[in-house]
Amino acid sequence: MSPAAPLFACLCLLGCDAAERRVLAPVAPSADAFVPIGRPIDALPDTPTTDAGGATPDAGPAWQPPLRLTFETIEHDAPSLRATDLVFLPDAPGEFLLLDKDGEVHLMRLGGARATRLGSFSVVDTWNDSDAGLISLALDPDFTRNQRIYVGLTTSMERSVVRAFTLNRAALERTPESAWEVIGVEGAGARRSWHNVGSIGFDDTGVMWALFGDKTLGAPARDPDSPLGALLRVVPDPTAPTGHTYPDDNAYPAGEGHPGVYAKGMRSPWRGVFHAGRYFFGDVGQDKFEEVNVIDAPGLDFAWPHVEGPCVEGCDGLTDPFIAYDRSGDHPFVRDDPDRIAVRLRTVYVGHLYRPDSDGRADPYEGRWNEVLTFGDASTGFIRAVRVDAETEASPTSWAVGHLQYVTGWAQAPDGYVYLTGLGTWPIDAPRTRASPIWRAVLAR
Repeated sequence: MSPAAPLFACLCLLGCDAAERRVLAPVAPSADAFVPIGRPIDALPDTPTTDAGGATPDAGPAWQPPLRLTFETIEHDAPSLRATDLVFLPDAPGEFLLLDKDGEVHLMRLGGARATRLGSFSVVDTWNDSDAGLISLALDPDFTRNQRIYVGLTTSMERSVVRAFTLNRAALERTPESAWEVIGVEGAGARRSWHNVGSIGFDDTGVMWALFGDKTLGAPARDPDSPLGALLRVVPDPTAPTGHTYPDDNAYPAGEGHPGVYAKGMRSPWRGVFHAGRYFFGDVGQDKFEEVNVIDAPGLDFAWPHVEGPCVEGCDGLTDPFIAYDRSGDHPFVRDDPDRIAVRLRTVYVGHLYRPDSDGRADPYEGRWNEVLTFGDASTGFIRAVRVDAETEASPTSWAVGHLQYVTGWAQAPDGYVYLTGLGTWPIDAPRTRASPIWRAVLAR
């Protein structure tokens, strides 16, 4: 892999593997063609298939046309060239935090088709190199009371951390004075700034989850004693010597592995979401496959570096991808996108699962995003969707939703719309300086 491949090769962002375990049936490869686990279709109809008499026997009362999106540009004045995440504040409608890979956090206010910067603060020890930097952002479940925010970042070639701050709105630049480290992960011996911290968030019980890559070291991803190549779960606690405690429902509560580990076998898990007891995440591949994976129980092993993509040999105890696609320019996922970018690189991510408003606010997506997961490839730009209701198993059908290149973050606002951000200037030394875009996702008609 080329050194230029990092943020989208390991964020991959551009430039360029106990408890009873659920094991999906492996898909045998063919010498002539690849059969993806995420089975695509050329087009989904906007109305259900009818029988000879014109009836729609397969529709049912809950049938909805599939989600399709277009993206409106939100003008903004944030001095951000490489935005990586955003989150809306529940106690100030329209206000959101915008994270920049280079080490800045901007407080923004959305108004119509424009967002205005209210202030910023710097995370001065951010190690910004290739896909390293200030990567992920989350709010405390009790944010309205405690104003606590969390960021995932790299602080050196080898170290990734999750850090907590108390947002100081009266003097935003003083927010870093409140910092404390929730958890740190070391990749001793790493010689690349790749495969670092990915998405962070909280589950329904208030437990923090965080994705960590293998730091290009490979073997630690399968080592139960290592926090690398894993989804970790901790309970943030500023009074604890380590900055956290561990929940008792992780994979190794009896001490036979790292107490923070929930699942292992990941290469470069970058973007993911928690929804209804399950974790969905994209794992950027090395040479062959990109994966969307789902964790629905502790102790799952996604096999990296033993195998990349669907497992066909020595698969006992391993969990196959939920969706996998190869890097062919002729793959149906690529062909389905008329605006696809012809690049060799691939960078899978998981986007968003919509949360319907409990107060009955109008849903701008008309129910089409409910129980539907978006995922995509930040390098080629395709965005797809797949239903993830309780009956969803391996080999789901997905469909084309839209196109955006270099997408990095998705967030749902109090107005009901989903907003996205992405890289502006990339690579870092790109000759043309361009601000990071912000988009509003709207239903395509």
